[in-house]
Amino acid sequence: MDFKNLHRKTELDTHEEDQEWLLTYSDMITLLLAFFAVLIAVSYVDLNLWEQMKQGLRSEINKQENVQTPLAEVKKDLDEKLAEEREAELVDITLDREGIKLFFNSSSFYNSGEANLLPTGQQIIDKVTQAMNDLGYYKFKVDVEGHTDNVPINTPVYPSNWELSVARASGVVKYFIQEGIEPERIKASGYADTKPIVPHVDETGNDIVENRALNRRIVIRIYY
Repeated sequence: MDFKNLHRKTELDTHEEDQEWLLTYSDMITLLLAFFAVLIAVSYVDLNLWEQMKQGLRSEINKQENVQTPLAEVKKDLDEKLAEEREAELVDITLDREGIKLFFNSSSFYNSGEANLLPTGQQIIDKVTQAMNDLGYYKFKVDVEGHTDNVPINTPVYPSNWELSVARASGVVKYFIQEGIEPERIKASGYADTKPIVPHVDETGNDIVENRALNRRIVIRIYY
């Protein structure tokens, strides 16, 4: 056996093993250099590219806003069908994320202190129902809210504004059902004078009489 050659081979093997860590080290250094190169590239902002991205985002947002959704179609139809009421400022129609909201002066629906639906109120509900039925494949939900002013009421039928507001909302709901809206799609709520759109009283606590008519209202919300 050639111990000299064997010893030389052993030394070479040992030397190669001692050098193996350099490969791992060099790989790590290469990865670090690549990582820092990426950081530098990301930290550099191309203003022209940034402006192009912003313009692209604005364009996409505008496209989304201009999409004609089913509720937008109903809103357009309501604007046309209730043009006279809008012109007379008897109704305000809005469209937002919660759906369509119609704000009606309660005088269009009821006499003071009563909850018997007037013919003018029936005509309005007919138009709202027609607008919804034009897109019959969409089963829209309907919420009806009754709101009163802060003038107390105390009659055998309506001991307070709570009973009056609920009765008025319920009257609208019943007429909607009579016109073909399924009961499970509709809801009535009464809020009395707890949710005014304008203040009931001024800073000194005096009633603002001219605000009463604005707070006496029926709100109809149409949504998916």
